[in-house]
Amino acid sequence: MNFLFLYWLYSNYIVPAFALYPVFWGIKNYRQLPDDFKILLIFIILSSVFNAINLMAIALYHYPTVKWLPFYTILEFTSIALVFSRIFNKKWRSAIYILILCFAVACTANSIFVQNKIEFNTYERPIGALIIVGFCMTYIIKTGTIESKWSDNNFNWINTGLLLYYSAGLVMFTFSNYFLKPSTLTLIIWTIHDTILTVEYVLFGIGFYKIGTAAKTLLKK
Repeated sequence: MNFLFLYWLYSNYIVPAFALYPVFWGIKNYRQLPDDFKILLIFIILSSVFNAINLMAIALYHYPTVKWLPFYTILEFTSIALVFSRIFNKKWRSAIYILILCFAVACTANSIFVQNKIEFNTYERPIGALIIVGFCMTYIIKTGTIESKWSDNNFNWINTGLLLYYSAGLVMFTFSNYFLKPSTLTLIIWTIHDTILTVEYVLFGIGFYKIGTAAKTLLKK
């Protein structure tokens, strides 16, 4: 029981609190943020609001919020795809916009006609994660020939966070319906997942922080 309470505290309060780290530096350095960072900042804020509503719905009304996951999946994929649409060349944007539309339609159809019970959307979320991993790997390939210090590229921190979370989350998203019932193994797996999410928030925060540092450095020159 103590372990279950600690997990509940960690998952519902401590991990979401780490989202405040990138949000703080994002808002503080907002004027210096490029479009891709602004889109990511909006997503982190909306995601935090979604998590807060999700927590209240469960705690106060015992509402099965798994039903909301398709909407969050669309928001998540759309936001991150838009981030990369600003990172890649303009010729990529039309293709990414079409991909976003197709993904949203697929998510909606799946939630209505296929996985319309109280369960995780284990079809489209792994596909979305796989596409995001593809975006991250494409970015690494495209920037691999650029001669510069890795840490000086602010988006490297963002890309690393995304790659870590969604590559690790592929298995979790696929088999999440098998981890709905409380057990020691389930708690361990979800704890690992939440810890990776925490690392992602920290990496995002470093990226947002370094935007302000780079701006100050340029002002001194």
